[in-house]
Amino acid sequence: MRHRYYKYFILYVFMSKHYGMIARSLIALLFVVAGVQKAMNFTGTVGMVESLNVPLATLAALLVIIVEVPVALAFAWGYKVKETGWTLIAFTIIATLLVHFKVTELVAALKNIAIIGGIMLAIRCDTKH
Repeated sequence: MRHRYYKYFILYVFMSKHYGMIARSLIALLFVVAGVQKAMNFTGTVGMVESLNVPLATLAALLVIIVEVPVALAFAWGYKVKETGWTLIAFTIIATLLVHFKVTELVAALKNIAIIGGIMLAIRCDTKH
């Protein structure tokens, strides 16, 4: 009877010790999957960036993939959480303003705002006081 809650205690200890890494990984997963999809269809990504009238669309598409994959992975692994987190926040703000800043894209814009909040919280929890 006394070992009944032991498994929950172990889960609690694991989660409390690693919750920052788990949270960062879940946030980064969004960026990594999106970046890999863009890399797999690079021509389509360049076309989408061109449709937004962004100059140097190929370079811009490449920069998007570089931010979404390696920077998000570094964020998930806990490497320079503050710097990588703020890079992801800046990227998300720019993407929201360029792509989702329309009445028909309101839900996507609100999701991006929620992602920004999650990143800010992850930065705050990881920053040593």
